[in-house]
Amino acid sequence: MRNLWRSALVLALLISVGYLAVERLELDHRLDAFLPAPKTAQQQVVIDQLETGASNRSILAAIEGASPADLAELSRRTAAAWRELDSVTRVDNGDWSEDPALLEALMHARFVLVDEIAERSRPEAIAEALNDRLADLALAGARAEELVRRDPLGLLEAAAEKLSAGARLPKIDGVWFDAERERALLVVVSAHPAFAIEEQAQLLDVLRGRFESVADDSGAGLSLAGAPVIAVGSADSSREDAVRLSLWGSALIVLVLAFAWRSLSTLLAGTVPLAFGVVCGLAVTSLAFGQVHGLTLAFGFTLLGVALDYPVHLFGHADRRPLFATVRNIRSPLLLGVASTLIAYGAIWLSASPGLAQLGAFSAAGLAGAALATQFLPALNPAKPKRPAPQRTANLHWPFVPVLLGLGALAWLAWQGEERWSNDLTRLSPVDRGQIELDRELRTALGGGDIRYLLLARAESRDAVLERTELAVEHLQAARDQGLVDRWQAVTTLVPAPATQRERLAAWPSRERLAEGFEAADAGFRTGAFEAFFDDLEAARAAGPISPEFWRDTPLAESIRNQLTRTDTGWRSLIVPVGLEQPQALAELLAEREAPIELLDLAAGSEAMVAAYRKEAGRNLGIAALIIIGLIALALRSLRDTAAVVLPPAAAVLVTAAGMSLIDQGLTIVHLIGLLLVAGISLDYSLFRRAFHLDDQARARSRRAINICAVSTGGVFLILGQSSIGMLEMLGLTVSLGILLSWLFSRIGQPK
Repeated sequence: MRNLWRSALVLALLISVGYLAVERLELDHRLDAFLPAPKTAQQQVVIDQLETGASNRSILAAIEGASPADLAELSRRTAAAWRELDSVTRVDNGDWSEDPALLEALMHARFVLVDEIAERSRPEAIAEALNDRLADLALAGARAEELVRRDPLGLLEAAAEKLSAGARLPKIDGVWFDAERERALLVVVSAHPAFAIEEQAQLLDVLRGRFESVADDSGAGLSLAGAPVIAVGSADSSREDAVRLSLWGSALIVLVLAFAWRSLSTLLAGTVPLAFGVVCGLAVTSLAFGQVHGLTLAFGFTLLGVALDYPVHLFGHADRRPLFATVRNIRSPLLLGVASTLIAYGAIWLSASPGLAQLGAFSAAGLAGAALATQFLPALNPAKPKRPAPQRTANLHWPFVPVLLGLGALAWLAWQGEERWSNDLTRLSPVDRGQIELDRELRTALGGGDIRYLLLARAESRDAVLERTELAVEHLQAARDQGLVDRWQAVTTLVPAPATQRERLAAWPSRERLAEGFEAADAGFRTGAFEAFFDDLEAARAAGPISPEFWRDTPLAESIRNQLTRTDTGWRSLIVPVGLEQPQALAELLAEREAPIELLDLAAGSEAMVAAYRKEAGRNLGIAALIIIGLIALALRSLRDTAAVVLPPAAAVLVTAAGMSLIDQGLTIVHLIGLLLVAGISLDYSLFRRAFHLDDQARARSRRAINICAVSTGGVFLILGQSSIGMLEMLGLTVSLGILLSWLFSRIGQPK
């Protein structure tokens, strides 16, 4: 009982320290943390869009289940309730009358936002516009009088259309509807970064709660879609799946070790190294980086799986001698395996990717801590496992099998070339198909699409980049004429170049001439009814061109900041093409016309960056592998023993890589992490088999310990491989297959 309580107290202390560390730890969720630092302007755009792109923070909402009139009223009430939230920067439903700041800004800016001013100020056009205002008064009555006085030409509506990039969305009572007039549509832009999953989840709950409070008993329902909704749903499903599989995996380990050791104190003591390793990993990573990425914790705990084998080897080799004697007996192969694995993890620590560097630091510190704790486990005086001595079995010496299979796998991987890799990021996270379909439906209804392509304009000054953007828009008009693009979203729709604004202000007739045009229209309005409109025009002339700062206190400010950005070398402007189906044809047209813009493919850009840091990780690990081989050769001082130790792990890694490349249609960074774990585990198996191959009893104990390691660790990862989560499934299947091959090759791969 004393042995049991001693182990339990130490374990409880470590768990408490680890819990406090995690609670106080500053977690980093930046999506770019696992990408290398951007080296080009295009790569910087990819990073910025991943972090703060409006498309990644846009929530699409649909209200349905009531009459069109009720849905329109409910849309206005919902938008008003949502606009009160500090966690949103913009709520659009097509009705700008409920946003005084935006309405007043549009009133001032309309004179520089609209074009074809000469056409609009012709007497015939004025007469037509005034007739439309009479129709508005007939429908809306006194509510529209003030708006008609200030905007008789309907310039406000023309300017407001620019907010939806020219999309002609159906409207009922001034708010957006889908084509069937069955759903009222809204767009909400979250104030939280795209990677702030917890904050996004809280916002979604608040949005639903505010809707329920205004919907009352109307029977209407709310549907939400968009990147934040998908991200939150994916995180929830990932968390649930991971917890479920972890419970099953933990239960398997407990059952296997309980059956193998048949001692509760031994079982508790065996978990101490892993717990101590986690605490060490958290401490070192926090000190070195100040914060820890969420994925670092997830993958770091996984890479520490090799630490589970250390106490298994200790108790597996225990005999009638004290445990301290057993520690000395296994110290050489254990520390050599630890040192070799630390070199590999250290190579990851040197990565230019902050996320990978954290992963290397966490794993290296955790592994070293687990190995150190294993050396002092005898101090806890745990009971020795209660089991009979292992039976001796005949040795199998077929080293040519793993060698031939390894060479065949290497040839297969070389023959595949670049096809052996996969840079498709969508494979790494789960997405509910129904949610994707709803997202596609609402984006189509709102006249948008997936923002994969962007057009980039660059210049040394802000005015110059605005002028280049306008020139780019002229080229896009030619592309639209050829059917290559439907429309676009450009910052110059809200902030035209200063020269363009001055031209438009100068194009407006004088107050006297404009008044004469209104009188000539003879639309039935009394004389002097539109003095407010003339006053607004005079005020706009006096104020001159507007700048991005003009929109500072409106919901459009952040959208403008995303599209117009100052960089280290000047300014850049981003244009979003809508309805682009033939990007190559558009790129060729822009090149032919020598347009001052570049077409960016965000998906291809992100995949290229993934490939870049995968190559960097592969190069570092290749160098680490050579150092590890040199270290083993130096420690064993025998080429024969070195080959016996190195060849089985190398063959296991190569065959696993070839098999997973075939099964998963290409290897990802997740596969590389799994292969790294396979290499560490396989190396341990080979070292222990080789270290005790001359002593029959020691060899039998080593064989039994390795069998326990393979069943427990391999079983856990096989369970993990049943996950519906892409990255967990890849990792689980990779490591479980690798452990099986490692166990087999280490068994048959030893020369006589």
